[in-house]
Amino acid sequence: MNKSTEQVIFEMLTANTGTHMLDSGGGNGRNWQRNQGLTIDDFRNEPPATLNFYTRENDKGEIISAEPELSVSVFHKLTSGIIEQDELCREFNAMPCDNWDGDYYGTSRDQFEWLADNGFLPRDASRNDFALWTIGKHDLNIGWNTYNWDNQFSQVLQGTDLENDNNEQYVLIQIHGGADVRGGYTDAKLFKMSDHCEHYAVALDDCGFGIKNPDIDGETPDIFTGQPHQDFITLDHRGGGEWTDNDGSLADDDMFIQFAKLAAGEPIAGDQFNDF
Repeated sequence: MNKSTEQVIFEMLTANTGTHMLDSGGGNGRNWQRNQGLTIDDFRNEPPATLNFYTRENDKGEIISAEPELSVSVFHKLTSGIIEQDELCREFNAMPCDNWDGDYYGTSRDQFEWLADNGFLPRDASRNDFALWTIGKHDLNIGWNTYNWDNQFSQVLQGTDLENDNNEQYVLIQIHGGADVRGGYTDAKLFKMSDHCEHYAVALDDCGFGIKNPDIDGETPDIFTGQPHQDFITLDHRGGGEWTDNDGSLADDDMFIQFAKLAAGEPIAGDQFNDF
């Protein structure tokens, strides 16, 4: 049975990645445990991105500071179309992985040899825009982990960028299902990068939010343009933790406070900006 990419991602998000006495997840605090009981529709229906604010108030109950707290859905990121499966991916993903003794993170020796036999090699690190590569216990174990930079995914991703003899671009992806980031990852799954999509797009957490501002008249036409004014304000998040406002200027504390007041303690749903 050929599984869709969406089904593979769902199974990774709900896979039991185990427990350990040194893991800080307690009885049921690990990602995979929190995902138990969720259906694929639950993941489909969650917002692609969610924005909350941690606020402080003065004695009058007025918000005097607001710190954005962002979560970007891994499910929506990985099912947005940036990755797909071809027959090679499906063959690899159907292979058992009984032991992580391969030369890539999350792979068995048989899987690693299969990749080598089919012409897969690590992509040249110098062409990766993040340049966040680390050498593992094996010489070929070159990969990336979203925990190593400012990233707001709902769960950590770990991966290895590959290419084959035909210069086609692939990526091995693991999803962190544990609590402590040092362990608790799924087995690696192989995906092909969609056409015109670079590897860095998998790890981008760019997203945007809008909220209606009742102080703006959105009905009366402007006397110069004849069009009504935009009656909502926006906040866009870009890689590296940069926030910008409606005009593309860097958002300041006043903008965060205004957004937090309009949100009134409720989460704000947003969209992902996926690079194709």
